[in-house]
Amino acid sequence: MDSTNKPKHYLIIGIVFILLVGLIVFVGGKQWFFIDDRDKKEVIEHVLNEQFSTADEELIRLIDSPENATILDGTAEVMSEENTELNAYLEEQYSAYFTENIYQEYLTTYAFMYQMPAYYSNHTLHADDINLEKNDNEDGLYNFTVSVSYGENEEAVVSGRARVNDQEVISYFEILEDDGLQHVLSN
Repeated sequence: MDSTNKPKHYLIIGIVFILLVGLIVFVGGKQWFFIDDRDKKEVIEHVLNEQFSTADEELIRLIDSPENATILDGTAEVMSEENTELNAYLEEQYSAYFTENIYQEYLTTYAFMYQMPAYYSNHTLHADDINLEKNDNEDGLYNFTVSVSYGENEEAVVSGRARVNDQEVISYFEILEDDGLQHVLSN
């Protein structure tokens, strides 16, 4: 090989190497991006599946037990004299999915909004279809709709918003419309 071809040979190898590294970073980066988005969606889906299912027997037992009395002080803070079985159950079920502030807000606003009335009115709740759409204008914000079946052939469509932060926990949660579901379950 003559010396004038050596620089061209190294140049071609260098260009191929750079293109391969770029392709790997591009494909790997896209894959990481979609996995991250999927993990955020799974957090919201888990909470919505819990929200729109009938309370289990353990939760009912704990709520009905006087040892688990909890005081709501009107500021969205859950006040408890001591760690109760109910607090431990709720923490195990929900706290890993929320920031600390939103966990407290969720407990006082949403946690029992559908499960308990469904149980006491003998309705079986089930989240049949969950649709999540990422809001392009706000980072980590998703609009959701949930088709919730209850009773024999009844269905309600619930909509709301949730934000999942980079730690993959919910930092904002709001139900905007429940198609009259709370009213039906409470009567």
